Order: sequence, then C-alpha cells, then structure tokens
Amino acid sequence: MNGRRTTPQTPQASQGAQASRTTTRRRLLGAAGGAAVAGALGPFPGVAAADAPHRPAGDRNADYGFGRGGDLPLSHIGIQLFTVRDLFADNELDMPGTFEMLADAGYAEFEIGGDYDGRTPAQVRKLADAHGLKIAGNHFGPRNMVQNIWYDPEERARIYEEAHTLGLKAVGTGHSYTAPRTVDGYKRMAAAFNEWGGEAVRNGFDYFYFHNHDVEFTLVDGEPLYDILLEETDPRYVKFELDLGWIEISGQSAYDYISRDPERFPLFHVKDIRWDPNGNRVAQPGTANAGKRFFFTDPGKGDLDWPKIFTALKNPAHHHFLVEHDDAGNDETADATSPRPLNPAGSANTAWTGRKYLANLEIPRRKRN
Repeated sequence: MNGRRTTPQTPQASQGAQASRTTTRRRLLGAAGGAAVAGALGPFPGVAAADAPHRPAGDRNADYGFGRGGDLPLSHIGIQLFTVRDLFADNELDMPGTFEMLADAGYAEFEIGGDYDGRTPAQVRKLADAHGLKIAGNHFGPRNMVQNIWYDPEERARIYEEAHTLGLKAVGTGHSYTAPRTVDGYKRMAAAFNEWGGEAVRNGFDYFYFHNHDVEFTLVDGEPLYDILLEETDPRYVKFELDLGWIEISGQSAYDYISRDPERFPLFHVKDIRWDPNGNRVAQPGTANAGKRFFFTDPGKGDLDWPKIFTALKNPAHHHFLVEHDDAGNDETADATSPRPLNPAGSANTAWTGRKYLANLEIPRRKRN
C-alpha cells in the first residue's frame, strides 16, 4: 500500500545491485519449486495499462513468475509474514534474511502478523525499505483469544502511531476474538467497526479493515453472522480483508461474496486447502461445513478454483493478494519416530511457489450478457 517500490525487481533489473551477492539457499529453493497453473482466456480486461501483463512466448512457468505472464498486478502480490514466521528464528534466517528471501522470490509487499519479532515498527520499516518491500498492512491486536485491544482508546492511539511509522494507508485487525456468536453480538461488533473506521479516517488512514476466519460464518437462522458485518458497517470507513481459504472452509463461496461488491474487499489472503478425512484441521462448529477435515496447502496445490474466484473482480489492480499458509512452518520433525511434517519443503518453498503461482495466474474473462 505504501513504500518505495511499485513493482518487484526482476532478476535482470536486480542483477547489477546484487552482483556481489552469492547464490543463496533461497534462490535454489525457488528454482526447485513449482505449481500448476490453470489455463484461461485472459488477459483480464480490467487491469490498468500500467499493470498490463506481457506474456512471454513458450512455457509461462519457465521464468518462475518473473515474466509477467498472468493477470494479477505484480506490484500487489505479497505475503502474510505469519506464513514464514519460523524463518525469523536466529538459527534460521532472522528477519533480514527472510526479507532477502522474499525479495529474491519477487514479492512486492508483505503484511505483518501482529508483532515485530522483537523490533520496533521503525526498524521493521527500515528493513523493508532496504529490500525494496512495501508493508501492505498489519493485524493490530493479540493472536490469542482475549478481548481485542481495539476497544481501548489508548491502544487505538498507539496503533495509529505505529501504523504511520510503518507507512500504512489503512489499519486493521485479524480476528473477532471474544465477540459473542449471536446477532446482537455481531451488531455490536459492526457498530464498533464503524467507530474505529471513522476514527481511523480522522487520523489520516483510508479505512479500517477486518480479517475473517471460518468462525465468523457461523450460521444463525440459516444466515452467516459475517453478513451482519457487511450490512451494518459504513463502506466509507470499513473494508474487509477476505481470507479466501477460511471462507471456503466455512462452506460459503468466496466468488459469491466478492461478486456482490468487489470494492469492499481491497485485500485477500490467498490460502489454499485440500479436503481430506484425515486432515489435521477441522471446520468450526456452527458453520455449513462443521466437522469437515482438511489440510492447508500452498496456493495452486489444493482444491480451490482460483481462476473462477478471481473472475468476480472488476479490476485486480484495486486489490492486494497476500499468500498465506498457516501450517507452512511445520517442516521439521523431532526425531526419526515423529510423524511426517505437514509441510516438508518448508515455508521458504511455500513463499516461492505461492508467488510464482499468482504471478502466472490467468483469470478467465467473465461472460457478458
């Protein structure tokens, strides 16, 4: 959303600046990674001229997503740092090395998962700038199930200050936390969103945004509670970061929700899933898919139909596409008797293959009446 670079560096553009760097393990991982890309009718007619794709001849996968072969603007392809949180450890890449890997993979931006890995917002911004990465947002608030700090005016003042330091254009939070799963509970939450959104705008931001899980689609009288948030919030102040994996996990259709009003959803978490009766995850009670088991997968490797979902967009350049895989860091086993890890190739491979898939993704043209 805000930062110095509008498009990620291609290998050619960055060659001079990185001539002194030796080939890293992250580059080798990227060259080894791959993901299937769905065929389509593209190019998508709504992409602005500045972001129009330029398709190379031959195999679009051969360039690892650096040849602008798809319909999503490369300047809006990012990653949620929660995906690569394991790499922040000192005995792995730490934050500087992780940002280097993300830049090597071609990412233009990232979203913070709620904390700064022991650094200050200013230090994180400086590191991001050094690697040519924009900061697309942050899930301000705790990651555990407690009262959301947004309800505290003093905490909101601190959030606004940190967001300005990070260079953000919008502020958001990542969970409904302890909000009662009732109609009245969600009406109160919608009213709070309106208050926070108006306050955010008065403090110099474009809007407040809310990120969902599957629980917000709990059914009450046959209708998802999430609909209350859409219906009772002011679009001028409140937007939504639609987690495309969690909404599908709940049994609702991401395509249907986006089609109603694409502009309410400026940010997406691109999270893929594979339905499996032996999956380590299970859809929340009260949702349409309650009790159904699944695994998270890298984007393009699961059961979600990404070309169809994104045909709901009027203009992809109005949105940010953030790769996320909640279990990507589960790549290690304690000993020889431990079960097979959930993501053996590791979160760096998820980052490379996820960005490559989105960079090459073509969106079928929607049929016009």
